Amino acid sequence: MERKKRKLTSHRRLDQELPFHQRLLGGVQKSFGSPLAYQARLSLERDNKMSDFETFINVLKCGFGTGCLAMPQAFLFSGWLLGLISTVALSFFVLYAMHTLLEHINSLGERFKMPLLNYRNVVELALSIGPPKFQFLSKPFGYLVDVLLCGYHFGVDCVYVVFIAKSLKHLGDIYLWPLDERLYMALLALPLTLTFIIRDLKSLVPFALIANILIFVGSFIILSYFFRGLSRFDQLHAIQPLKNFPFFFGIVLFAIESVGVLLALGRNMRTPDNFLGTCGVLNRGMFVVIIFYVVFGFFGYWRYGQYTQNSVLQNLPENEILPQLVAGMFALAIFFSYPLQGYVTVDIIFRSYLEPELEDGASKAVEILVRIALVIASVLMAIQYPDFGLLLSFVGSFCLAQLGLILPGIVDFCAHYEEGYGPARILLLRSMLFICVGLAGGVAGTVVTLRTLQARYPISL
Repeated sequence: MERKKRKLTSHRRLDQELPFHQRLLGGVQKSFGSPLAYQARLSLERDNKMSDFETFINVLKCGFGTGCLAMPQAFLFSGWLLGLISTVALSFFVLYAMHTLLEHINSLGERFKMPLLNYRNVVELALSIGPPKFQFLSKPFGYLVDVLLCGYHFGVDCVYVVFIAKSLKHLGDIYLWPLDERLYMALLALPLTLTFIIRDLKSLVPFALIANILIFVGSFIILSYFFRGLSRFDQLHAIQPLKNFPFFFGIVLFAIESVGVLLALGRNMRTPDNFLGTCGVLNRGMFVVIIFYVVFGFFGYWRYGQYTQNSVLQNLPENEILPQLVAGMFALAIFFSYPLQGYVTVDIIFRSYLEPELEDGASKAVEILVRIALVIASVLMAIQYPDFGLLLSFVGSFCLAQLGLILPGIVDFCAHYEEGYGPARILLLRSMLFICVGLAGGVAGTVVTLRTLQARYPISL
């Protein structure tokens, strides 16, 4: 009895010590299949959970990032008319897939008495109750989820290295002397390593806050430049050749999709029933995000037309102080965001697979080596492929098409197998639609971006 009392007291004390943003970050880790959530505990008591407004704000923060800087180029690839229609259609389609996945998380959690399911758990459980001939795939697909999440966050870090280096080169060419952007990437290895070897999740919270503020302010400053001196509208292309559409697909997915964070938000609300639904918190927040991306991409393309760069920062006036300040703000924000993205990769690789096989004394040293290796690998990848837009499109097409469309479709297909697919097998058609759109866009986007990367940056042996 005394031991139970002490345990409850220690859990209560831990929960009280956790600030809101650490609870959120712990929830993100749990959604990615990470055991780090045990560190944050994510107390089940309602007074430690997020209000509807706090959840709404964090849904907005999910949508703002480096992806918005490539949206004008996405419209360049698609044309303004096809871009408007496709951005809205694809975004709401992905949002619908997310709704479906969240509903299955709730139902499977209740069925198996597991209230804190992560993405890997959901995929494994769904396949285990699906068609018998597919049940043997439950564990391999669970590992696939880990691989995709690691690949996604590692890819994001590669994109971040390219973006920071290009921003530093832009400022360096103005105030210092011209240097190759790849040299800036190499010089970033040390400072990125110093931030990345921070092992405590709580210590990263201030970085997240600073990055969010800088990105919010910088995005609206850039938007103000779009409305200055708009070009003639009749010079824009309404529809571009469809061979460029795979690039558009990958960029939009990268910009809109935030699987793990959205899974965490719904689970950590005081009133989780308000998260889903037609006028739920998720729909309201993502509606604002989608409208912002449509406006940002459309007016960015209208302002710069065929001269739109892969990062719209490169289109801003070079000699004005405000654009230079924005470039510095985004570079600093992305620098602070780098360890947060990489934390998920380390957590899955090290804590889920390596740490259980190590002796206690070697654990810390191996983790630091893994962190250093990931930084070096991301820098080398950025040096080999220093194209912000293509890398971003590849990550979106390869990883997020599977995480955001194909796997939710598989979960939907398997979860309804025992109870049936409804009138006219409408639920089966929904599952197949998720899978087919994800396959078509993902395969096309991955193949096209890989071919373009290889053509522009051939590897000479």
